[in-house]
Amino acid sequence: MERQGLDSSTPWWSLHLARYAFARPFVASGRVLDVACGSGYGLSLLGQAGARPFGVDVSMAAALEARGCNLEARVLVADGTKLPFQDRSFDAIVSFETIEHLQNRGGFVRELSRVLRDEGLLILSTPNAIHTRPLNGKPQNPFHCYEYTPEELRAALLPCFASTHLLGQSLDRRFLVPPFWDEQERLAREGRRIAVLLWRALHKLPRPWGDLGSNLLWGHSLVPAVEDYRFEEADLASAPVLVAVGRNPIRSRVQP
Repeated sequence: MERQGLDSSTPWWSLHLARYAFARPFVASGRVLDVACGSGYGLSLLGQAGARPFGVDVSMAAALEARGCNLEARVLVADGTKLPFQDRSFDAIVSFETIEHLQNRGGFVRELSRVLRDEGLLILSTPNAIHTRPLNGKPQNPFHCYEYTPEELRAALLPCFASTHLLGQSLDRRFLVPPFWDEQERLAREGRRIAVLLWRALHKLPRPWGDLGSNLLWGHSLVPAVEDYRFEEADLASAPVLVAVGRNPIRSRVQP
């Protein structure tokens, strides 16, 4: 998955870290599970919020790295569709950019609801199919099994969560050129090639010079920071990423 071995010097770092920053106010206390925790950089952020963090990842290498970096967190090697925890074990669960990688997505959602307490909360993110545009239902990312529209994601969570609120994660509108190649190529095709070429030229410079040029041209740093991402319901039709906040797991309808 994308998060394992994530390089903090790349634009992907703040994109992923922003989801944990969004989740922190929701998990300020209690036991919180990070499913597909990768190298575990989010576990420390959850712990700093006052939570007792647990992590699971299917990759042994990722789990070992997460353990080494987070001495306060318990990290296990486990499949998200077969979590090694008793029913009602956690107050909250986060799982970012996970469900799109799975064949058994229904089983995954049921398992998340199973290990949540009655008033538990789930925060889950996944690419927005309206933005990524799968071809005949097949994601262009070869590592993804399925990508959801907002309506599809809501329907996937509905059997297992009494309440689901969807938000879109997107860059602040000040950033006319996002720092990701695919999105830049799309902008170029839409007639903004000059802006893309300017961004790429600045990106080749040492970072202080690139930031200076970007601030002169656009009024912001070249690469977004965590605080430059927003999470709003109004962005569901255009945001690259969907974020679902599910509350009150439903177990009476959960199938074995």
